[in-house]
Amino acid sequence: MTTPNDSPAPQAGGPGSQPGGYGPPNGYGLPGSYGGSASGFGAPAGPPLIGPHPDAAYGDGSAAYWKASQDDKTMSVLSHVGAMLVSAIVPLIVFLIKKDDSPFVREHTRQSLNLQIMLIIAGFVSSLLTIVLIGFVLLPIVVVVGWVLQIIAAVKAYNGEMYRIPFVIDIIK
Repeated sequence: MTTPNDSPAPQAGGPGSQPGGYGPPNGYGLPGSYGGSASGFGAPAGPPLIGPHPDAAYGDGSAAYWKASQDDKTMSVLSHVGAMLVSAIVPLIVFLIKKDDSPFVREHTRQSLNLQIMLIIAGFVSSLLTIVLIGFVLLPIVVVVGWVLQIIAAVKAYNGEMYRIPFVIDIIK
């Protein structure tokens, strides 16, 4: 009789060769590294829909890791543009609808939501600091930086790449 702890260790180069127990042995982002997924959204077959993604899943060249469909790209761009126009409401709606269907959309909307939460906090603090006049300088900076980061993320989403927004704390995981 075996217990779950008695299962054999993953073989080198096998499905458990990467941290988290998934992924190709030579790294991520290699074209053709993954097959299609059961969900049909072009997601990598090995990685889970949620959880930590490797560093190669972010930045330039990350499109090969995500293999996002055109619908995924469109929804991700919509969440970033909607965040610029309506704050956190649009990415929240897209996140709640698509979080279980597409890891690409989930990650982009999660990044957008975390940025919006940080901008709301920074805007509130800047508003309070208007009492000592420094808030009049900080508030426009917060708004402009938020727009620039959302535009960069929207362009990356359009290109099928993931963008880890800097200075943002992962509140929504």
